[in-house]
Amino acid sequence: MKLFSLLSFGFIVLGLLLFGVNWIMEGYTKFIVLLGFVSLCAGIVLSFIAIAKQEEGILKFISLISFFIILFLTTWFQPFQFIRITTWLNNIS
Repeated sequence: MKLFSLLSFGFIVLGLLLFGVNWIMEGYTKFIVLLGFVSLCAGIVLSFIAIAKQEEGILKFISLISFFIILFLTTWFQPFQFIRITTWLNNIS
């Protein structure tokens, strides 16, 4: 396993942990959700870089698949969470 594969998996896990922390806490914390979303996006970008560099191992595919699974589960169980994230990111720019 190479650097980009490990980093992509690490960022995916960090994003998942941040979304879990926000789910456990009462209320809605924009900063934690933003860090989780940015971490997931960084993980997917690093996963695509690892695929482009043809790094050894399957960890890059695991992080790619888990990104889509996390987004699917987030939109399935908390659909307004995804709408909040996209609306908030749209209002920033």
